[in-house]
Order: sequence, then structure tokens, then C-alpha cells
Amino acid sequence: MDLPPELSEIEYHLLVAEFDLLWSRRPEAALRERMDQMMRRIEAFEAAYAPLSSA
Repeated sequence: MDLPPELSEIEYHLLVAEFDLLWSRRPEAALRERMDQMMRRIEAFEAAYAPLSSA
């Protein structure tokens, strides 16, 4: 699987907002695939910017 392209912070927030909008819609196959792609990008962004330790 290819890594998703890096997101800017603005793109990240826009993606999260779009995901939240789609979350309440009827789960069609194409929509689920789009949401899966969105989650991979969101998780990659959060992993890249998460603190290294939460001690």
C-alpha cells in the first residue's frame, strides 16, 4: 500500500471536517472507500505530529 501524501495542517482540518460530515451519511460502498482513505491520511498526519512520549 502506498503511503498517503503529506497533509498541511489546513488540509488536515479540512479532511477531518469532511470526514465528520460523511460520518452521518448512508454507508454506500464508494463512500466507505473514500472514508477509509481519509482515515489513513488523518491517522498518518496524527502519527507524524503526535508527541513522542506522553509521560
